[in-house]
Amino acid sequence: MKADVIVIGGGLAGLSTAALLAKSGKKVLLLEKNQRLGGYASSYSSHGHRFDIATQALGGCGKGGVIYAILAELAIEDTIRFLSCEPARMYYLPDGTVYAQHGFLEEQQQELKKDFPACVSEIDRCFAVWRELFSELEAIAGVPAKAMAFQFARSFPQLARYSRSTVQQFFDELAIPEALQVRLAARAGYCMLPLDRLSLVAFACTEMSFGSGAWMVEGGVSRLADVLRMAIVDMGGVVRTQIRATSLVSQEKRVVAVVAGGERLSCEQVVLACDGSELLREASGLPERFMAKRDNLEKSGSYFISYYQVPEDAVHGLAPNIEIWPQGESKGAGNENVGVYYLLIPSLVDRESAPKGYHSLCLSVPLAAGVSPTGPERRFIRRNLENEVRTRFPALAGKLRFLFELAPEHLQLMTANPDGAAYGWAQTPGQAGIHRLGNKTALSGLYLAGHWTMPGGGIAAVMTSGRLCAHAVLEES
Repeated sequence: MKADVIVIGGGLAGLSTAALLAKSGKKVLLLEKNQRLGGYASSYSSHGHRFDIATQALGGCGKGGVIYAILAELAIEDTIRFLSCEPARMYYLPDGTVYAQHGFLEEQQQELKKDFPACVSEIDRCFAVWRELFSELEAIAGVPAKAMAFQFARSFPQLARYSRSTVQQFFDELAIPEALQVRLAARAGYCMLPLDRLSLVAFACTEMSFGSGAWMVEGGVSRLADVLRMAIVDMGGVVRTQIRATSLVSQEKRVVAVVAGGERLSCEQVVLACDGSELLREASGLPERFMAKRDNLEKSGSYFISYYQVPEDAVHGLAPNIEIWPQGESKGAGNENVGVYYLLIPSLVDRESAPKGYHSLCLSVPLAAGVSPTGPERRFIRRNLENEVRTRFPALAGKLRFLFELAPEHLQLMTANPDGAAYGWAQTPGQAGIHRLGNKTALSGLYLAGHWTMPGGGIAAVMTSGRLCAHAVLEES
């Protein structure tokens, strides 16, 4: 079999890349090792409940958003329905206050200015810089490396200034009060790093992806994978699941084939939309410095998630997406090991995801990179989470019916992300934005997409990486 482009990895990055290339007229073959497509964009049913396995509210799905733009480019935006999730998230803060965060940035910006009238100029400055960083990062992907070397500071002034900055350094530069910092950077939880380690560029990308609202997918986030797969097939592409790529074949420093399932599959270009460590390590033609840099990158953390059925009346007054911060000594006996955690009730947005009379509920806690608790450790974490929730929300006491749980090892099996890394590489300044691996590699015809490349992790970002990668492939075809 011969294809123009072989895409390895059927997550949303690989699916987006393959669909856009198929639309351009390329003969595309997508290979996925698992039976299911979608990677982290997977839905699972249990006892009549449907859960999005590892996603919360999505940004970029409204008109003008990055996900919507990709679907519109493929002319499939009408085949999927997004449900608004407002507020985007409720935060229960350590001082006992509750902060409702908007999904639409204009509304969020105005609310912050109303609450902090003495900091109007600083708030405007924050949002202006974040918008510019996001725009520059999107634009930079199409600039040739040689041209960028001479024009970088002039063409991309915010990236030149802030590419090595943390969010905390940026706030300190503007003398942002601590109370305002908490609210401005509330969405930093998605990035799983403290503000003094989190890249300002990475945070700007996360924040700007919510410029057009926060959303859930009607029918489950796996619908995104379904409509992209259908688009690939409808445009003449081929999608093969349960087939593992085992090696890349290169000649004269150019990739010419992929070996998968015992077959040699000839091609002109290959997109790695997965971790691909073994494939890269064995490929001839890649410089040693590329692999040395890649091997030294730090992975992001992962999650422990438990899933429940609860009676309909037990969640009265709660929001669908809640982040809870610890309150020091007030947590109560038996809850001493609970830090920041998340309480999601997706059926408050998509009522069809739970049986009549019940709601679906998820509890999740972030874990450090490489940490995967054993069975007894998972039971300990779950018990403490449940105790904390019963203390914090008494209406849930005695109402949590446990269904199943997922740890990093399970997420790794689903996504092929080592240690279940939620966002690929950690979004530190040294490996975010322009310091992340690019879409092009030094081996001619070999490209990268997904969590492991620009612009970063998260569904909106990996689909953007797919679009950037597809454009890079077409430029060099």
